[in-house]
Amino acid sequence: MGSLRGQTYLVTGSTDGIGQHTALKLAQAGANVILHGRNPQRVEAAKRAAEQAADKAAQGGQISAYVSDLSQPQQIKQFAADVRKDHPAINVLINNAGVFQDSKQLSKDGNEMTWQVNVLAPYILTALLLDRVTDRIVNVASISAASSIDFNNLNQEQGFSSHNAYSLSKLATMLFTAELANQLKQANKNITVNCLDPGTVNTKMLYTGWGPCGIDIKDANDEYFLATSPSVAKTTGPDWRHVPLCTRILKTTG
Repeated sequence: MGSLRGQTYLVTGSTDGIGQHTALKLAQAGANVILHGRNPQRVEAAKRAAEQAADKAAQGGQISAYVSDLSQPQQIKQFAADVRKDHPAINVLINNAGVFQDSKQLSKDGNEMTWQVNVLAPYILTALLLDRVTDRIVNVASISAASSIDFNNLNQEQGFSSHNAYSLSKLATMLFTAELANQLKQANKNITVNCLDPGTVNTKMLYTGWGPCGIDIKDANDEYFLATSPSVAKTTGPDWRHVPLCTRILKTTG
C-alpha cells in the first residue's frame, strides 16, 4: 500500500460496508479522508475508527466527517457547502453511497427512493463539488445493471420491483459516468471518471436483496484500487465491460 499523504478523498456512505472499508484503507495509507453518513452516531463511530487507522500510519492524514441524508436535496447542498468551506481541494470523489429498497418508498420530493439516493444524489453532489475535484471521480455500478431505461416510468409508477429499481439506478450510474467523462475530456479537464462493479460482497445491501452469497468486505478492494492506483490514473469512462451498452443507449437517447 503506497503512501497517500497529502491527498484528500471524499467517500460517501462510509459508515459501513465497502465505503467504510475503502475509507479505512485510505486512512491507513496516510490520506486525508472525508467521511459521510446519515446517522450521527454511526458517523462518529466511523470517524473514531478512521482516526485510529490514521494514527497507525507513519504520517497519518486528517479525518473529517459530515452527516447528510442523501434522500433530501437540501441536505446534499448543505453537505457540499460544508465540504467546500473546509476543503479547498478534493483529489478523489468516491460516490459510494447507495440503497436497495425492499419496498417502494418516495423521498420528500416525491422521487422513488432508489433513484433519488443512487442516481440523483451523486449527480447533485458531483455537480456541486466538481470545481474542487482535481484527479478522479469514482462511481459504483453493478453487474445487476439493467439493459434499458423506460424514461416514462423512472418513478416506478407502473409496477414496482426492488430489483428492477436497483438495476435501473445502476444503468443510470453507468450512463452518468460515461457522459461526465466525455464532457470533461472535451473540456480538457484532467479529471477521470470511472465506475466499477464491486462484485458480490456480503454487505447489508446484499443481505437485503439477495442473501449472504458473496465475498467478505475485507476482500472488496476494487473501489480502493480505482481511486488510488497509478495504473488507472489516465483511464476514464464507464466500466469497460459495459462500454458497448452505454454507447448504444447514449446514441439512442440523444
